[in-house]
Amino acid sequence: MSTGDEATDNGVFRCTLQVRWADFDQFGHVNNVKYIEYAQEARILFSRSRFSPFGLGNLAQVVRRTEIDHLRPVLRDSATVDVEIEVVHVGTSSYQLRQTILDAAGDVCCTLHVVMVAYDVASSSSVEIPATVRNVLEAARQRAAITEKESAG
Repeated sequence: MSTGDEATDNGVFRCTLQVRWADFDQFGHVNNVKYIEYAQEARILFSRSRFSPFGLGNLAQVVRRTEIDHLRPVLRDSATVDVEIEVVHVGTSSYQLRQTILDAAGDVCCTLHVVMVAYDVASSSSVEIPATVRNVLEAARQRAAITEKESAG
């Protein structure tokens, strides 16, 4: 589904995902549940991009909460969408992401706030985020915060 992914120096991860014919509903725009799928696909690419270089592979984690604001539809003229991911907060066992989905014209169509929880599969419970993962997430969060302050000033 991905046509490419990159992690930029400003802490924001961005990837391009293909929009499939079956993603559209009878009104000619992407069905609302597909945004959740795009966000999930982007989070998988984000995790691989951010954690794999440090030998962290597939970090066991689950979605705790997803809050979504649909701002405008993705229409049939969009063959792809871009998804941006920023780390907003890093806690003890969870971290929060802000995801933005943009159509082919670069217009923001949807924003999501997602809470991810580090998870122990054997005990089916949350665990503390490993220090190496925390360091990667904090570095991304700090770079995104610095970039946000620079663009506001």
